[in-house]
Parts: sequence; structure tokens; C-alpha cells
Amino acid sequence: MHEKTLWIVREINRLLGPAVVKIFSYFGIHLNHHEPIPQHVVLAILASITVIVVFGILSGKPEFYPDRKQAFFEQVFLFFDSLNRDIIGEEGRKFIPIVGSLFLFIITMNYLGLLPGLSAPTMNINVPAGMAIFVFLYYNLQGIKKHKLAYIKQFTGEYIFIAPIMAPIEFISHLSRPLSLSIRLFGNISAEETLIVVLAGLFAPLLPVPLMALAIITGGLQAYIFAMLTAVYLYGAVSEEH
Repeated sequence: MHEKTLWIVREINRLLGPAVVKIFSYFGIHLNHHEPIPQHVVLAILASITVIVVFGILSGKPEFYPDRKQAFFEQVFLFFDSLNRDIIGEEGRKFIPIVGSLFLFIITMNYLGLLPGLSAPTMNINVPAGMAIFVFLYYNLQGIKKHKLAYIKQFTGEYIFIAPIMAPIEFISHLSRPLSLSIRLFGNISAEETLIVVLAGLFAPLLPVPLMALAIITGGLQAYIFAMLTAVYLYGAVSEEH
């Protein structure tokens, strides 16, 4: 099904499209001149800027007696600190920037779909897939960094004689993780937004409101699940229990 081009995407491509086409042409990459910057990329960048600006303002310069902005920021930090410590342990604090950024980025993208004139970039499979591949590479790199060559035991098990059995199973299990992360996020957000649009078209404008309220909950829940599973995968990669 053809995706309707949003006004913000048209404007961004009108302003920046020619320059993007020219830059990519230097590398032998020929983009679609009609829409060189895809809709999901524009919306994902918008979500990124929103998170950076909002939390840049909230973080500010910390005061001994926090105001409301600083208190809110501290509660957000404590939320991710608690999540990582519960799953990963004491080492989890250093992964707060990754887990927290993923959560905030995903929840912002999910909620864009609830705003008039916008849609959730997570409805495009490329966005969840890109984040899932990043998580897959990141936790494996952290495992290699922590355990060096001993990280291979993650796939072979402790004993060499069971490696021929364990290796294929673990290899498939790890490869299925980015697929699972992608499909779960993409499927849930696509279903929610499509249902809201259909109901809004069939019935009076106020009837989809309860469904939109539910979408606020599920949009946050999907972001939380993605972040939580990232922490789980990091725990498996960096823990001493191999």
C-alpha cells in the first residue's frame, strides 16, 4: 500500500532534497528525486531532535535543591538505573545511556503517530530493524570486550564435546533476537495506528479517542519491552555465567 506523503516530509525534501541527492551522487548512489529523504527517516530525525532538545533542557545544570525539571529528569534516570541494576546488576549503570536512549527514542516515535499530520516512523519495518541490528551488534561487542575469546562459550557452552550441538542452537537463537525485536515493535505500532485511522474514517471523530488512550499505554509498553530486552541481552553478554 502506498504511504501518503506527510506535509513535513514534503517540506523537508523541498528544502534539503536537492542537496542530499547531490551529496549521495558523489558516492555513486542515485536517490529518488521525488522523495530523496524517506518519510520514516524524516520522522525518526524529528523524534531524535525532540528527545535531544527536551532532555537537554531538563538536564541543565544540576542544583542542590532541584526544581521540577531537574526532579523529573532525576526520576527518569532512576527509572533506567533501577531497570538496569535489576537485570544486569551493578555493572548495569554504564549501560543507562544506551538502554535509556533507546526507550526515549522509541516512545517518542510511537507517540508521533498520535499527533495530527504525523505518523509513527516505527510503522516502517526499516526503523525497528535498524535499532534491533544495532542492539544485536552492541551487546555482542560488549561481550567480546568483557570476555575476549572466552565469549565464544556463549555459543558453544562450557564443554567442547557439546559444542556441535550447542553452537547451531545458540547461533539461531541469537540471530532470531533482532528479528523478534523488529517484528514485535513494527507489528504492534502498525496495528494500532491503522486501527485508529480506520475507526476515525468510519465513525465520528471522538469515537477513536479511547483507542488512542490505549495506544498511549501500549506505545510506552512497547518501548519498555524493547529497552528491557536490550538489558537482558546485555546481561547475557557481560555476565560471568557462561
